[in-house]
Amino acid sequence: MAINNKRLNGVLAFGIVLILISLSVWGFQLKQGLIVTDMRNSFSWGLYIATFAFFVGIAAGGLIVSSSVYLFNLEKLKPLTKIASLSAFACSLAAGAMILPDMGRVGRIFNMFLHPNFRSPLIWDVIVISSYLVVTFLSVYFQLLPDWKEEGRGFWNGWTKKHSFEEIQAFSKKWSKRVAIIGLPIAILIHTVTALIFATQASRGWWNTAILPPDFISVAVASGTALVLLISLLFAGKDRFAEYHDAFKILAGIVAGALVFHFFFVAVDLLIHAWWGKPEAHELFSLIFGRYGLVYATEILLPGFTMIYFFTQKGKSSRKSFVLGSVLLFIGVFAHRMMLMFPSFNAIPLSLNINGTGIENWAYPVAVGQYQEGVSTFVSSWSYFPTLPEMAIALLPFGIVIFVVSFFLKKYTFLPGKKVS
Repeated sequence: MAINNKRLNGVLAFGIVLILISLSVWGFQLKQGLIVTDMRNSFSWGLYIATFAFFVGIAAGGLIVSSSVYLFNLEKLKPLTKIASLSAFACSLAAGAMILPDMGRVGRIFNMFLHPNFRSPLIWDVIVISSYLVVTFLSVYFQLLPDWKEEGRGFWNGWTKKHSFEEIQAFSKKWSKRVAIIGLPIAILIHTVTALIFATQASRGWWNTAILPPDFISVAVASGTALVLLISLLFAGKDRFAEYHDAFKILAGIVAGALVFHFFFVAVDLLIHAWWGKPEAHELFSLIFGRYGLVYATEILLPGFTMIYFFTQKGKSSRKSFVLGSVLLFIGVFAHRMMLMFPSFNAIPLSLNINGTGIENWAYPVAVGQYQEGVSTFVSSWSYFPTLPEMAIALLPFGIVIFVVSFFLKKYTFLPGKKVS
């Protein structure tokens, strides 16, 4: 059954509830400080940054799909381009919002604009995310213009009254393609820059690799395409599944193909770390396959299952199989983002050279930033696990995506001939 107005109202309300919960707990964090999280000086990035990276990737993948349809004339995917652009816009909003709780003192964000350090990848990320937010909004806006003209409503739509429907349709097609030309490189750039924030940190061997940016892009294409697939499946419903079955199969094929590249990059990265056989690599492997083995297995096995599942569906693919594969992929990708944090912040390297004798990869003690009875003031590792306030605040981007997507799907036509009733 397709999503109707009543169901979308329920989804919309659910998104609002998630946003309200996260904002209320964020208020508590602003009052008490970041100490309400389980992050410390020795483990300064956690659930917030992992969630940020997760949504940046999905946002990038959504516009890559939408832009590719216009640039490469993929006719079978054209009915889904509005949904692809909408998912990219919603996820870019969500990613931008998620970075704020991690800052602690949110007002300091203005210093990044007043005194930008253009040598810092953080500033690069601010620039590309801001640009991406504008581009994704314009992509949605230009694609919806013909529908707004036909229905006589829409945002900032008064000027279309002076033009015929055919003129607005031609205008929409022309500018949608222009936005696609700009949007595709920005979509690739947004996740490249996010990867560079990690990869340029020489003190973190798990991140400090040139393979991280292309791997981030492959994961972005897979997860962003999977979100477009999931939203399209739920919105089209059972009654229109057959109508768009070929488009769904293409999207599933893109997801599976992108995951092939991802696993190739993962294998190469592990091989290089193992090849040199340094103590740092041994420490990383003991963390990845030991302490965090279950999380790493989730990161590898669930996307691996989705990749094989989507490749082997062929003509037997069903709506449930596409939904299942997409959901499992999201869980695996989120585990992938968390695994950026766990090994890196529990391997604290320091290289010394005393009288020509090198001492490498000594885990030096770091002050945790708070005195607690029974807890060491200085530690060489920190067993981080998100607290309940962290988990509640991390609902914010999920609430934003659910709210924005359901709001637009409820008000406007996102599939040809498909209006919410």
